[in-house]
Amino acid sequence: MRWKAAIFDIDGTLALMNKAEGTFTALPGAIEAIAACRAAGTRVVAYTNGTFFPPAHYYPLLADAGIRIEPGFLLTPAAVAAARLRDMGYTRIMVMGGDGTTVPVAEAGIEIVAPTPDAGPVDAVLLGYTRDFGATELEAVVQAVWDGAKPFAGSVAPYFASSKGRMLGISGAIAAALENATDQKVTVFGKPETAGLDMVAALTGADPSEMVVIGDDPKLEIRMARRAGAHAVGVTTGISDAAMFASFPEGERAHEVLPTLETFADLLKAPA
Repeated sequence: MRWKAAIFDIDGTLALMNKAEGTFTALPGAIEAIAACRAAGTRVVAYTNGTFFPPAHYYPLLADAGIRIEPGFLLTPAAVAAARLRDMGYTRIMVMGGDGTTVPVAEAGIEIVAPTPDAGPVDAVLLGYTRDFGATELEAVVQAVWDGAKPFAGSVAPYFASSKGRMLGISGAIAAALENATDQKVTVFGKPETAGLDMVAALTGADPSEMVVIGDDPKLEIRMARRAGAHAVGVTTGISDAAMFASFPEGERAHEVLPTLETFADLLKAPA
């Protein structure tokens, strides 16, 4: 076995989502790459940087596309954030995000406060993906931070891959507005931060040196892998082409870049 755990990004790596229909289409080689990992004894984890849905919502949608992930082995930035915030002792959090953020926070036993003018004191603010907001909600999270709440986000990625091309990472835009208004840095739990790989280690028993991370974004998956000491594999089926991957300094670059996941099984057979 070359690696104990393989961590696959979802959007642009395993599949592309049609957001209007809420469906996924598997990308070339994705189903076969997962099968090859399992045949080699490598645990498979799907780790999206999106917070569209709670983790449980992804499983049937991916399964409809032929991508089957073991229960409990799919992570989102909101799930990572909820676990970390619980462990940090936060009990009352203002959440600006949809179900993809509120559900993991509630499941972690944290009280959720909606971003309204009369919300009252909160320990922290957590930003996630949502299109259902306006000036009132934005002003509420800014006021909460002015009043002393610590600002956090699942993801601040500017965009992600979809079946329609690049789509705006809304929580990143909100985080930028929050930082501009408060002069407070938003702490991020999702990629490229390595908190998610700590959860992968707990799930699989693999150290980062025993992990391979596969993704389409050199600023997210590849940077996370290199920071943690994991093996980094880029794919050009999402937002980045080979030239983009090659443009990064050698110490921040993917160890391999594949045009698709169709040849990923060959990496599992290669010597470490």
